[in-house]
Formats: sequence, C-alpha cells, structure tokens
Amino acid sequence: MAFVRLCRTLKHSSRLLPQNVTPKNLLPCSAVMRLQHFRDASLSSEYAVAEDSYPTRIGNSEPLPRFDPVIWTNKDIPTSGPLTTEQLNEYEQKGYLVIEKLFTEEELEPVLTEVHRTMKEIEDGIPEGEDPTITDTNFFSTEPSTKTLRSIFAPHQHMRSIMNLSRNKKLISRVQQILADDVYIHQSRINFHQAFIGTGHNWHNDFEIFHSEDGMPRMRALSGVVMLSKNTAQNGSLMVVPGSHHEFVPSPQPTPPDQLGQSSKAKIVYGAPNESVFTELADKYGIDYCTGDVGSLLLFDVNLLHGNHSNLSPWHRINYFSVYNALSNKLMKPYSAPWDMRPEHMGSRDPNWVKPIEPSDTL
Repeated sequence: MAFVRLCRTLKHSSRLLPQNVTPKNLLPCSAVMRLQHFRDASLSSEYAVAEDSYPTRIGNSEPLPRFDPVIWTNKDIPTSGPLTTEQLNEYEQKGYLVIEKLFTEEELEPVLTEVHRTMKEIEDGIPEGEDPTITDTNFFSTEPSTKTLRSIFAPHQHMRSIMNLSRNKKLISRVQQILADDVYIHQSRINFHQAFIGTGHNWHNDFEIFHSEDGMPRMRALSGVVMLSKNTAQNGSLMVVPGSHHEFVPSPQPTPPDQLGQSSKAKIVYGAPNESVFTELADKYGIDYCTGDVGSLLLFDVNLLHGNHSNLSPWHRINYFSVYNALSNKLMKPYSAPWDMRPEHMGSRDPNWVKPIEPSDTL
C-alpha cells in the first residue's frame, strides 16, 4: 500500500531551466516557425526564445522533413559500443531494433517479483466505483471502468528493481551509442496489456507528444523497451511503421486542457496523425510487429509511428518502457499546450533525476 499512497501524494518538482540554449544551438527550419517564450523571470532575454522546427497542433497535418539525425555523433563522447554496424544501419533505416534475450529470465526475476507485487497492491487499493487515470498526483491508470491496471508511470523513481534495470550497462551502453550523449530518463512506465481486456494504443509518435506537451526541442531521444513477458502479435505487441521516423507527422488538433487524463486512459485523439496521412505512410513503409521473448530489448526512435491493438488472447503482456533523452536536449516550455509543464511523472524536470545516468552492472 505504500506505493499507492505515494501515487496519491506526489507533488511535482519546481521547473528546471534548460542549459546551453544559445542561438548557435537553434535548428533553422524552412517550415513555419513559432517563437516560444519562457515565463521564468530569471531567464535572460538572450535565451528566452526558441524556434519551433516541428510545428504541430495548429491545423497542419502533412508530414514535414526531419532535420535531426537518427544516429547522433559527438566529438567529445566516443560512439563505440556493443551495437554492430549492421544493427546501427538497421536502426537508422527502420527506426527500431529488437535484440533478442538481452536479459535472462533469472536476471529479471527480481523485476517481475516487484512488478507483480506492486500491481496487486495498486489493484487491491482501488476503491469500488473509482476509475483511476493519470493526474498531477496519480501515477497509474486502469482499463476503462475496471480495476485492471493499464500503466504505472515513473516506476524507475519508486521501484528498486526497475531503477536498477533502467541503469543497467547492457541497456545504457546501447542507448548512448545511438544518442552520443549523457542520458537521463524523460519518462518511464510499465505497460500491462492484460489478457482478454487490455485495450490498445492508437497510432502516434512520441516526439509529437513530448515536443508539444513537454517542450522536448529535438529528436535526440529514444525508447528502450524491456519485454517482461513474451510479446506476440496475438497478445498485442507493439506495431511500428518502419521508416516513418524520417518524417515528422504533426497532429492537426489543438491540445485540450484535460489531455493528460484522456490520453493515458482511452484513445489518443490529440496527438494522433490524420488518418488519411497515416494510410499513405503505412502504404509507403508497411507495418511491422515488434515481437520477442522475455528479456528481449526493443529500441525505437522517438519519432517512429507506433501503436498496438487490444489483447483478445488469454496471454498477458507486460513491458517496461524507458524514454531516454540526451542531457543536451532537456525540456523547454511546451510548444503546443495550455500549460507550463506536465507532472514530473510524465516529463521529468527535477534536477535530482535530470542528470547523467551512471551505468551499473546491478540488477
């Protein structure tokens, strides 16, 4: 029950100002630009303006060119690592990479034990008739009108085994090889796609959401997904549009004030691509299922279109997601949202967490 009480009493932290934002860091764009201003009085006017190279939620729906690399380089940080040239090429071309059985079932045993214990604590602690969703102070959401857990956010901050997993050297070394920078966790979550009842997530790309709602300026981020159960097409494994990360797909509709609860509970509407645009991209690139056994790692680009369908099978699917962001890409003011920031468990700004992850062998 301690985790449940924590979920209900979380207070998000004070805002962290971005570092190293200078005119030479700003990315020029031939598309429409909008100037964004920080409200922080302490921020000098010299650094108070940021160009929006990826405008979205202003009525536009046609794909825009991507200006950022997929595989990053940094003269100050070695880019060697465990990923082979072939794997890096596959990631750059498709926008994702599955590494089978990177972690053994024995290594993940403490993770699964804590995940199942926490799941039971949360589900048992939900009062009758309550339909929890993500709020400023609530960490988790359930399947609509049920006590069946759908997602827990920010588990790396509150669950010891998840904290260890998210910092593990086998994971971090591959992330840094792609992003070529020190990294921190922008957002983490455990997704439960439970048998018979697990509802899907409709098509979206994370960068569109993180950019518009959190103020992530560039595409220097990726998701690392550790499969805590077998992922199959039948139990609703992630589907991706390979190659779609080379184009930025904006969402046409403006962000509503109650977006947080809606998007974490039910179908994503604000942040989803136009259906005709998506159809053209799917016809162009195709759709892949990202399947794998327990312990497999899925890496996918922050701008890759993805989604999944409902789990009608009798087999549960549980995954741990970490969105790793480059330290040089810290959040600014949201580009297309009616708020200054989302809660800490949705987009991290707390300096206690927005700092370089020190890789560890501990699990």
